[in-house]
Amino acid sequence: MTDAHRLTPAKRKRLLKTLGPCPAGYTNDDLERFLDLLYGMYSHIYSATELLHIVVSDPFDRSETPRQLKLTELTEWLEALVA
Repeated sequence: MTDAHRLTPAKRKRLLKTLGPCPAGYTNDDLERFLDLLYGMYSHIYSATELLHIVVSDPFDRSETPRQLKLTELTEWLEALVA
């Protein structure tokens, strides 16, 4: 993550309040590996605008209809959790 994209303490707090704490059963190391996987899967997309439009299902939501998150929101939340 570049300096321009670092999470501010306020944004980190908002993400943790909105999306919740670390998912049960996952370690910090697990979340870091998942974050690396996400970055690898979407490394071919160079436009920030494109990234803002990608919507994914929350991989940690085990309900029948998992909540939908923007990819950028998911990665920022994972960054906040592993920080």
